[in-house]
Amino acid sequence: MTTQIETDRSPKRRGFVQSIWDIGVISSLVILAFTAQAGNYGQESTYSPARPVNAAEVVRNPRDFINKTVTVRSRPIEKLGVNSFKLKDGLFSQQEPLLVVNASGIPFNLPANNVDVQITGQVRDFVISDIEREFKVKLNEDLYSDYVGDPVLVAENITLAPQPNQVSQAPEQFYGKTISVTGQVSELQNSVMTLQADQFIKGRDLPVLMTTSPKVAINKGQKVAVVGEVRPFIANEIEQEYSFSWNPNVKQQLEAQYKNRPVLIADAVYP
Repeated sequence: MTTQIETDRSPKRRGFVQSIWDIGVISSLVILAFTAQAGNYGQESTYSPARPVNAAEVVRNPRDFINKTVTVRSRPIEKLGVNSFKLKDGLFSQQEPLLVVNASGIPFNLPANNVDVQITGQVRDFVISDIEREFKVKLNEDLYSDYVGDPVLVAENITLAPQPNQVSQAPEQFYGKTISVTGQVSELQNSVMTLQADQFIKGRDLPVLMTTSPKVAINKGQKVAVVGEVRPFIANEIEQEYSFSWNPNVKQQLEAQYKNRPVLIADAVYP
């Protein structure tokens, strides 16, 4: 089955989500601009939000990434200072962790329950004085002496990036937050699709509500990345805030399926 997906957002959220994805622009990435009239899609690039790299890739081949803006998806494993932590691609990875310095201006606490994060920022050689001067952060030299000369990801945006089943099973830690979820489209009907992690991971699928008319083709079984806000499905609230115009039959059906379940209100979908 093939349908088409386009997304937009409510006015109060438009600027925030725009800032998340515009940071990730590099020479090969088309800027994704969202306006009040319609949502527009650029094509994916190697380092786009739709196709992030792993922390291990940056550590293993730093010269490929130095001075480039990239999007990295990985797992935070240890907090170092007030504004820094380490990323590693799973507990059994043999690769050294990647140091992240948070220059976003927004404090970040490491998530619980093995939730990944998606970070957009610039990869640099870790020279403390340069990072402090250029990114207006303060670093304790005693904490970072072992990392001098290694690659560091200077984060301009940090977003939680859970699996669909993690949101469905423990939604409280995600409610009201903008997250990035990657999954396989398991169901697709009208303005709703459901995402699953993959066929080997058990758990409830995550419903995704589209906010505008479809334009970009999405197929059942396709892997997509979705950026949006997690909300409990309270039909009247969501309908009003996001300007949905469900007819009574559709609204009744949605309430029967999803009432009080977590749903992801999509701001952007990346095939």
